[in-house]
This record gives sequence, C-alpha cells and structure tokens, in this order.
Amino acid sequence: MAVPIKNKDERFKIDNDSKANWALRKIRKLKEKINENEEFAEKEIMIIEKELSEINQWLEKENQKLEDQIDFFEGLLFDYAQILREDDPELKTHSLPFGKLMFRKQRPKWKYDDNKLLDFCKENNLDNVIQIKERVNKNNLKKFVEVSGDKAINPDTSEVIEGVKVIKRAEKFKVKTN
Repeated sequence: MAVPIKNKDERFKIDNDSKANWALRKIRKLKEKINENEEFAEKEIMIIEKELSEINQWLEKENQKLEDQIDFFEGLLFDYAQILREDDPELKTHSLPFGKLMFRKQRPKWKYDDNKLLDFCKENNLDNVIQIKERVNKNNLKKFVEVSGDKAINPDTSEVIEGVKVIKRAEKFKVKTN
C-alpha cells in the first residue's frame, strides 16, 4: 500500500492502524532482505575467500541502506505511537497483525565518580557498601540510598552522597515484528 506524497514538502505520516501495519510489514520484509543478503554473502565467502573484503564491503553497504530504511519506518511508527499515546497516556503496547509498538520504562542510569564516592562512604562509615577491593558495591548503595532529583541521599543523615549523579531516562520505544 504505497501512499503518494502530494507535494515534496509533505512527509508521509503514519496516522492510523492500517498505515502502521503497512510499515510493520515493510520492516519485516526489509529484515528478511537483510537475512537473505547475509546468507548470500556467507555462501560467496565460502566459495571465494580471496574476495572476502569486497563481499563484506558489499554486505555492509547494502545492509546499511536497509538499516536506514528500518530507522526511517521506526521513526514514523514512533510518531504514530506518540499520537496514540496522546489519546491513551497509559498505552504500553499497541498490537497489530504484523507486530507491536511498545513503550518500556528504563531504569535510571547511575553515573559514578568512584574516588569521590569511596571517600564519602569511608568518611561516613558506610562500610556495608564498600567492597574489600576498596570500591563501592553499587548494588548495595542503590538499595541503601534515596534518590532526590539527580542526587543520591543518605536516608539516615539526609546528606547528599558525593560522587553519584542519577540520570533519569525517558521510556524506550521498541518496534517488534512478528
């Protein structure tokens, strides 16, 4: 189902399930083509070892074109999923015959300055989170602290723990084809 573009400035948009399903089918076919390219390349590599470099360059170039198309369609599907989410803010998964549009929460990413963090934990008698190698057991630290904004807080003293910055991350958008 190709959708004609009325003028060159108007970008194709996914604005209904039919178009989203078409894009999912398109992604599936592109991924199938990637697999076909890889199978073809593997056969050629076994037959003509001396041309290995040329085949790998061809494979990389062809698959990059296909990956770019997949990225394009996934971007369109993301825009469509955002529109669906405006109508249903709790939307996590939108299922279609050829795949799913999914939003998944990600855990916050913790960024550490190991030296500052170790010094802080030593000075504040947080021995239960310090490993013998003299590095902080970050899993134990995460269980112990409270998060306020981008800061890790000692719940006993309400003191900001030096050497830690908590970076909240947006939900991750994934496209899954059947």
